[in-house]
Amino acid sequence: MAELTIASLGKKHAVRWKWFLVLGVGLLLLGLTGAGATTLLELTSLLVFGPLLLTSSIIQLLTAFFAGKGKENVLHMIAAGLEAVLGFFVIANPPQNVNSLIAVIAIFLIVAGLVRLARSLTHRARGRVWIVLTGVIALLLGMSVWIGWPFGELWFVGLCISLDFLCHGMCWSALALADRKPFPEILT
Repeated sequence: MAELTIASLGKKHAVRWKWFLVLGVGLLLLGLTGAGATTLLELTSLLVFGPLLLTSSIIQLLTAFFAGKGKENVLHMIAAGLEAVLGFFVIANPPQNVNSLIAVIAIFLIVAGLVRLARSLTHRARGRVWIVLTGVIALLLGMSVWIGWPFGELWFVGLCISLDFLCHGMCWSALALADRKPFPEILT
């Protein structure tokens, strides 16, 4: 009976880390795509980030549905919802309202940082420091966009979104690789 439980935990664990790795690599690719887009015209780079945020939202939702259950899923869904709302807002917002768009992106980065820090409190596994680090980085990026430091221009805002994707992708990749094997205490 105990072996059946250990075997089922092992299968669930094997699927979970793969989804986390997919999420991490996907976010890394989105971040690299966004960083490359910031070198284009400012308006064009801004228009690229709406679809990137929507794509990230879909990846977050898939991770929430397939990676397991618990408090982490709620936080994945919150992150997916935030990214979807911001993605739609970026797509629907006309270029004349750029200042309000920059403020919304700053708020998004700050809230995303706070959600990641809250997630770090619920995540009791190896690699927890990565979650804290990405939360702090998102907070710092959001605050720098909010105060317009060092630039209040669209390319800087796009670069901050891309950096957030890159950091978040590295975090999920690191968590997935640390989570490849079950904890030794599960097997005992």
